[in-house]
This record gives sequence, structure tokens and C-alpha cells, in this order.
Amino acid sequence: MTARFLVVDDDPVYARTLRRTLERGGHDVTTVGTAQEARERFDAASPEVVILDYQLPDANGLELLEELRPKATGAVFLLNTAYPDLSLAVDAIRRGAFDYVAKDLEPAEWTMRIERAVDVAHLRRRVVEAGATSGGDGGMLGESATMRRLRSRLDALAKSDDTTAFIVGETGTGKGVIARLVHAKSGRAYEPFVAVDCTTIPATLVESELFGHEKGAFSGATHSKTGRVEAAGQGTLFLDEIGELELPMQAKLLRLLEEREFTRVGSTKPRKLVARIIAATNRDLSRAVAEGRFRADLRYRLEVFVVEVPPLRERGDDIFLLATHFAQERARTLGRDEPSFDAEVLEAMSRYPFPGNVRELRNMVEQAVLLSPGDTITLEAFPVLTKVAAGWEPPRAVYAGAPPHESAPPGPSLGLGPSSQPPLGQIVGQGAAPSAPPSHAAPYASGDQPARPRTAPQDLESIREAHATQERQRLLDALEATGGNVSAAARQLGLSRYQVLRRLTKYGLR
Repeated sequence: MTARFLVVDDDPVYARTLRRTLERGGHDVTTVGTAQEARERFDAASPEVVILDYQLPDANGLELLEELRPKATGAVFLLNTAYPDLSLAVDAIRRGAFDYVAKDLEPAEWTMRIERAVDVAHLRRRVVEAGATSGGDGGMLGESATMRRLRSRLDALAKSDDTTAFIVGETGTGKGVIARLVHAKSGRAYEPFVAVDCTTIPATLVESELFGHEKGAFSGATHSKTGRVEAAGQGTLFLDEIGELELPMQAKLLRLLEEREFTRVGSTKPRKLVARIIAATNRDLSRAVAEGRFRADLRYRLEVFVVEVPPLRERGDDIFLLATHFAQERARTLGRDEPSFDAEVLEAMSRYPFPGNVRELRNMVEQAVLLSPGDTITLEAFPVLTKVAAGWEPPRAVYAGAPPHESAPPGPSLGLGPSSQPPLGQIVGQGAAPSAPPSHAAPYASGDQPARPRTAPQDLESIREAHATQERQRLLDALEATGGNVSAAARQLGLSRYQVLRRLTKYGLR
């Protein structure tokens, strides 16, 4: 197993010897002699393993480690020194080094540690790739203007590993998927991702679950317990549905965010928070603050970087891409050929507001695949869409997901509301003009607005053509990103090698 190495050492003889040794093992090695050179060549080298000398002419190796580590998602750092010191080794590990290696180490021991570092680097890279390409709710699949703007915000957020992120959106829009994607795109990707659903923990146990407790802290505490905050380590702590927390716990959470420390139940010793915090809600926190159910200072502390996830009804013809994705995904697990949708199904989908958003669409499609033994999924496999085709429309209250718009205070838009641009390929009609985008303060994710009226697709063949064009482009992008490696491209796309080869043949790419 080979890897890309960056060796930062001001001893030219040692660096040259190390480079030759690594290159004999098949590794790709870049050597530099100063911290400044390391900064300048780091992105181009894209190292998986970094070997840092502790004493550099223009920087301290530990300081350079802390500077470079956030930029190197999944990379393994080894601190190298001619003067072994136990306290230095402990400090290096604490700052994120994988190992601390003396320069006079026996060759066999040195080789073993290098091999171990390479193994860990590849494992971390797979974790990062899996996190970026996974997503049971379709991940970031979609080409609508709202999704392009969402991707742009996430790219901006990816530049910082410690900024608190606040994800807002209706139930079923994929807030958890977005949280995992933010984690996967960050320098913390190979560290733990700890999700806490605030709606499932009894109020009396929330503090213990989050912060942990000491033995004897309360009746039944027969042993010490590590809380979720501590378990997240240097990774990401995701607090889902944070709007459900009660006021006493909100005060403790505010201290965690402001002071970056917490205390276990039954202890007086403060512990440091090193994880990144991502929170999410589908609630109108502005109204909750006005009614005294949520702390205003906590709300403002959470809203450092707001990510608003649009509801499915505002994503134009993304619905057809998602439906196709879910149908193909379920068919693969059943060992069946990829199905297609009857024209009546697509027409009914275009008129249904999907109050349950992406989650509802996924469940609906999964059921339809199971009910359709053939290669074409018909309208009869969709009970709700059958009613829609007959003229039924769900009451507005079913999909509002938030209080009426009239009662919500005005506020600035995040630019992720309904798009003024037509859907891709003009597949879905314009319908009525959308109302002004909502404030991120309240209510969230346009949940207070009625569904944008849809008309039936005018040219159903254009839907299939648009999907084929986008699928072909995704294949080309994956192949380019992996240097033409079909197996690597398949992993990136979440497909088998056979499925990628079949698609390459289908689109005339092989």
C-alpha cells in the first residue's frame, strides 16, 4: 500500500535518505526544508502522511502541525526529532500528531511505524470519502438554484473547522445529512461524529447524557460515564432538534458554547470542549424566544453560520432526480434491474407538495419499488399520488410546518428560499410567483409558505434526457477526480464497479 508523503526537515542529508527509502517502497515523496516551503507546497503535494521535524529554521514543528492539520483532511502527522523527550511526545499527540518518532530509531521499528501510518491514512481517507458520498436521503443530489446556493454556503463553511453551524429546515429535508456532509468536508472528518437527538432523551437525563456523570452522582450511578460531548473528542457534536431542550439545560449549553468547557454531573472539575458544534431545528425559535420557551442569548450564540435547507417543493425538478436515485438504490439492494417511472407518476409528483419532504419521497418510492415487480413503476404503486392524479390536494396545514406567515416577524433572507429561475430544462412550469423568501430567524426553511403550484411536465422525455445528461456528467467528474480509476470512481459514486462499467457503455464512454 503506497501513499503521498510530505517530509519537512532542514537536514538535507537526512531528508534525502528518508526520501530514497520511502520511494523504494513505492511512495510519492515531496521534501521541503522550511515551514514556509511546507505552506507553499502543501496543497499541491496533497499529502496523506506528513513527517515534521520538530526544530525548523523558521518555525516550531508543533506550531506548524497545528497550522497544517486543519487543511489536510484525513492526513497523518508524525513528529520527527533527534532529541526524544517524553513531555514533547505527549504534547505532540495532544495537538493531533499520530506518532512521535526519534530519528535514531532502528530501521525495522521505523518501517513498522511508517507502514502503520500509511494504513491509518488510507483508512481515514476512506472514512472521508464515505462520509462525502453517503447520505440515505440522497445526500446533496440536485441541480436546482436553491441547491446550488446551498452547496456554495457549505463550501464556505468547509473553510473553517471550528465555526458553529446552525442547520434549519422543515422535517424531512435532510438536516442530518447536511450535518454529516459538513463533518466529512472538514479537517475533523476522521474524528468521531456524535449525533444527539434532543427529542429522545428524557429531560431528567439530558445533562448526564451530554456531559456524563461521576460514580455516585445520583441514585443508580454505580460507575462513571462519559457524556456525548466528551465522546465527540476532536470531531463533531451534532445536536438535532435543539429547540426541544428545556430552559435549565439551555443555560448549561450556553456555557458550553461560550466558555468551551463543561462539568460532569457530580464533579467540580471543568473539562474542555474540543469538538465542533452543529445544531439543527425545525422550530420557529423567534416565536419560542418571544414566548419564553427558548433563550435569546443561546439562539444568537447558535446562529454563527446558518444553513437553511429548502423544502422539496421549492427544489423544482430535483424531485425527479431524487425519485430516480431512490428507485435505483432500492432496486440494487433487491438485485433487480433499475426501474423507470410511468409518465402519470411523474406528472402527479410535479403537483404534490410533499409535506414530509425528501424523507416522504424516499419512503414513497421504496414502497412503490416493492409493489412493482416489473421494470416500470406505475401510478397504482403510489396511493397518495393516485389521489393527487384524481384531483385531491392536501390541506395547507398539512405541509405548512410552521405558524402562518402573517404572524412571523420580517427579517433578512438567506437567499435559499424559492428560486426565481425556472427549473432545469423548463421541466416544471412556472406556476404562481413565489412570495418573498423568509427570514432565517422565523420561521425556518420557508416552512410557513404554501407550496409553489406546479404544472404537469410539458415534455416528459426531457426529464429523462436531463437525468441522463447529469448522470453522464457525474460519471465523467468521478473518473476525472480519480484519474480514470473505475473502481475508485465507483466508490465515490456509491455504485459497484459493474454498474459503473455498464453506465460507461450506455453513454458511449468506453
